[in-house]
Amino acid sequence: MLSEKEKSILKIIKLFPLFLIITFSIICSYIFFIEHNKHYVKETNALKEKFIYTEKTKIKNEVERIYEYISFHKSNSENELKELIKNQVEEAHFMMSGIYETYKNEKSKDEIIKIIKASLNKMRYLDGRGYFYIYDLKGNNIFHPILKFLEGKSLWEYRDITGKLIIQNGIKILKEKKETFDEWYWEEPTTKKVKRKIGFHKMFEPYNIFIGSGEYIEDFEEELKDKILEYIGKIKYIDNQGITIINQIGTILTHTNKDLIGKNVFNLKNSKDFSIYKEIIALSKTQSGYLSYEDTSLINKTEFINKISYIKALENWNWIIFSSFYKDSVNKQIQDRVENLEKDDKQTVTSFIVLAIILTLLMLLISYRITKILEKNFLEYRKRILEKIEENREKDNILAQQSKMAAMGEMIANIAHQWKQPLSVISTAVTGLKFEKEMGLLKDEDFNRGLDSIYNSVIHLSSTIDDFRNFFKPNKEKKVFDLKNIVEKTSKLISSQFDIYNIYFVKNIQNVKIFGQENELVQVMINLLNNAKDALKDKEGKRLIFIDIYKEDKKAFIVIKDTAGGIPSKNINKIFNAYFTTKGEEGTGIGLYMSKNIIEKSFESTIKVENSTFIYEKEQFSGAKFTIAFSCVED
Repeated sequence: MLSEKEKSILKIIKLFPLFLIITFSIICSYIFFIEHNKHYVKETNALKEKFIYTEKTKIKNEVERIYEYISFHKSNSENELKELIKNQVEEAHFMMSGIYETYKNEKSKDEIIKIIKASLNKMRYLDGRGYFYIYDLKGNNIFHPILKFLEGKSLWEYRDITGKLIIQNGIKILKEKKETFDEWYWEEPTTKKVKRKIGFHKMFEPYNIFIGSGEYIEDFEEELKDKILEYIGKIKYIDNQGITIINQIGTILTHTNKDLIGKNVFNLKNSKDFSIYKEIIALSKTQSGYLSYEDTSLINKTEFINKISYIKALENWNWIIFSSFYKDSVNKQIQDRVENLEKDDKQTVTSFIVLAIILTLLMLLISYRITKILEKNFLEYRKRILEKIEENREKDNILAQQSKMAAMGEMIANIAHQWKQPLSVISTAVTGLKFEKEMGLLKDEDFNRGLDSIYNSVIHLSSTIDDFRNFFKPNKEKKVFDLKNIVEKTSKLISSQFDIYNIYFVKNIQNVKIFGQENELVQVMINLLNNAKDALKDKEGKRLIFIDIYKEDKKAFIVIKDTAGGIPSKNINKIFNAYFTTKGEEGTGIGLYMSKNIIEKSFESTIKVENSTFIYEKEQFSGAKFTIAFSCVED
């Protein structure tokens, strides 16, 4: 006979699954619609951002492509000029050789040279700027079509503005190579301006003279600039937009609108008094990047306003290259995609509702069948279920206890690592005091010092538990403290052990303040210094530990290094790993692991280790170097 309680359980078995399924379906549907709406909004925003990103990428790629195009031609301009000049000189030299071969048996040297000069006199290239000249190997000018007064004069001692002996140096090379490129500074005949010039000289061996020609780099580059600007001005892409180039004073050098070329737009503003081109020029001086603004200026002839430009400077030519697109112009494309997204969204919602109804009905039917089976077999399985529950409870208790013991064991291991040194200090101090007492050597100051050491170690033993607890406890109280106090507090706790092994500290400490949990940093210092002590205690020679504390660029630094020879390269990348130790059974591998956790998680700072070699008191040492960097607190 079922009790009332058991009858109630059967009712629950029958009704609760139905209630659970319906509730679950409603909750799932609610969550789906909420998340789906969030997803829809996110997708819509992402779609808009993607369109803008795509357009920004397009204009950036266009600007970068033009920048590379200009840079390529600019970097090769001198090579192109050299090749051009060389070809012209070779052609003139070929003509001279032809004249010589024709008249060498009929006419004198002076007559042949006169014919050559007459032939070269009108020969020009580079729109009339390029001409040819002839010198003998003593520096005498034989022919100059522009500066006739130079003919017959010696330029052997002539120097350009850099002090270079132009003719002497050129002749010296020609005697060895027969032809050569050269460069010098020469006064341009028309403007009287001294400019850098590149030339090519070639020996005419029958008469031991040489012919040459040259071109001013600046003039060639100006011609190159005009060709490049003409090419760029023809490029158009999205929304009839193209590449615009202005100089540093705001003059438009090229634009898709030819009427704007040559116009100065430095002071041009939009309707909000925003100086568009001033901002473009200012941005180009510091970096390449995007600028977003409203283009309501008089030169904007489109129906769009909101504009984004990508800007990049070509520094050597003082050009600013930029390309733009109107955000308004892509709104129609975005709207079409959003409408398609809305249509897909409605189909998804409809499909989900139909599927949810079908699954709910199916789950209700399955639930009804299952509850009938459960009702039929309830009595038969009741005892076994209760036994299973009891058994599971026992297992849960065992697992919980095991988990507690594992956590406690880990904590005890951590604390034991920290307690080992203070306990050793206490043991050493007690033994030392006892020995001195027995030998009648105990003095009051030694006794007091020993007691202080024991007391400080006991205090540290007590505070270690709090330190570990505080480290794992969230919202630990933090404050501003001086790093100098940390060193003093740490030294007080561990100094006696270092004295035993004749380990000495070399301190260079500034008053630097940081924000954090003071005791945790003491723990880190103790770990680092104890590791240095363990490395030094069996070393021969001077056993030194250097502690430097200083401030640099709003950062506080603690640097600890020793003279123990350094960490083996195979271990140096592992020393911060949990349970990694080189001390055998004596080590736990927790100290440096905990130190790194404290520095990175509690102080949000960094700690690194490296091997270093340094000089101290004219002696070279090597050892491990730990560097901790904190954010500094200003006084």
